[in-house]
Amino acid sequence: MGAGYVGLVTAACFARLGNHVRVLEVDAQRVEQLRGGVLPIREPGLDQLVEESLDAGRLTFDSDPDSTHGSRLSIVCVGTLDGDGDWTAGTVQAALETLARDADGPRGIVVRSTLLPGTGRKLAETVKAIDPRIQLALNPEFTREGAAVSDFMEPDRVVIGVEDPAAPSALLDDLRRLYAPLDAPIVVTDLTSAEAIKVASNVFLATKISFANELARLCAAMGADVQSVVDGMGLDKRIGRSFLSPGPGFGGSCFPSQSRALPDLARRAGVDAPIMSALAASNEGQADWLLDRLESTASRSVDGWRVALLGLTFKADTDDLRESPALQLARRLVARGASVVCFDPLATAAGVAALRAEGLDVTAADSAEAACSAADAVVVATEWPQFRLLEWQAIARQMRGTFVADARHVVDVDEASRAGLTVIALGVVAKPAAVLVAVEDPAVAAAPLAVTAPR
Repeated sequence: MGAGYVGLVTAACFARLGNHVRVLEVDAQRVEQLRGGVLPIREPGLDQLVEESLDAGRLTFDSDPDSTHGSRLSIVCVGTLDGDGDWTAGTVQAALETLARDADGPRGIVVRSTLLPGTGRKLAETVKAIDPRIQLALNPEFTREGAAVSDFMEPDRVVIGVEDPAAPSALLDDLRRLYAPLDAPIVVTDLTSAEAIKVASNVFLATKISFANELARLCAAMGADVQSVVDGMGLDKRIGRSFLSPGPGFGGSCFPSQSRALPDLARRAGVDAPIMSALAASNEGQADWLLDRLESTASRSVDGWRVALLGLTFKADTDDLRESPALQLARRLVARGASVVCFDPLATAAGVAALRAEGLDVTAADSAEAACSAADAVVVATEWPQFRLLEWQAIARQMRGTFVADARHVVDVDEASRAGLTVIALGVVAKPAAVLVAVEDPAVAAAPLAVTAPR
């Protein structure tokens, strides 16, 4: 139930494992597109899985609620964000009530949408009041956008929460059989613990990102190279390198909302959680810190500058703009008086439209090179692979200024500095432009002199 990020990946992957999956989606237009193999989201490998399963007859799409009839179980994958981007259980509860009232639908219901700890117990009481035959389970997903298919097919663990882990359960048996081909560890626990595993995992990863960002600020102030620091830290198996990377801040549909919701839950429960409570503010301050560094290095404000913003999605290999730190950089640049020109390999039009809907005067470019033309500065906000391959010698000739703020550590710093550009990377001392000085003596000419050269 639900053909969004979680629902489509879940459906396509279960179908790939040989199951017959029916996807119930209320958006009839989306259903027609999906029947034709047209996906509403970008996720590497997903289109091939959907096409393969459609052709094999293992995957179907429908907007008729009666399409659940005859199924062994229902899996709920509807959204959990409200109009302000904050967590809500309202859509999940409405979906469960609809399924519970349909006496001809499956009595085994699995919630894959993210729930805050304690929500599942209340939802179980709600659906059992409608039909006491219903069994409810939670099966949170741990897939990353941009790698969701591989994460599903090669999971670190599968978490299943049931009402009574010690009691025999046909629904639990069904879920064990569904996941058996993946040969992954299966954690069976109660409903609330399953919810906590999911949300705590996300908030902990957000904490690693925020720690890396604050560490980058300290390294920049003290003259250390944050990349060397986190690489050295990451070799410690107790710490690990994954997610310990500084950037413009975390975004997407999970980390921001859950980093706000979990400390709020703690407050309501009377629990002091200062670490979790600090995450949102730390993350929100990252964009301003990056722009402060740009202005400090340039010794002037960006007011009146033309700034090329490369990347709009919250991460590479997705078209998702939800709570993107790149959009936050655009907002902060405009607030400081800059004229912003945007380019993203997948989401230029959608991103610019979203910013304009907020009343921001930003423009779109057809390519990264076009965005950089006549720019006083370039800000790289998303780690798209093609940004690693930019030819900075050619770009520098088109630019009006000399500054490149690299929020993702993807810029070839040596090439950019040789092109006469000054690179400002997170947690790294600014790399000044390198200029070759022509001299008469060939012996001296063999040793180029690097000097700071503002243009």
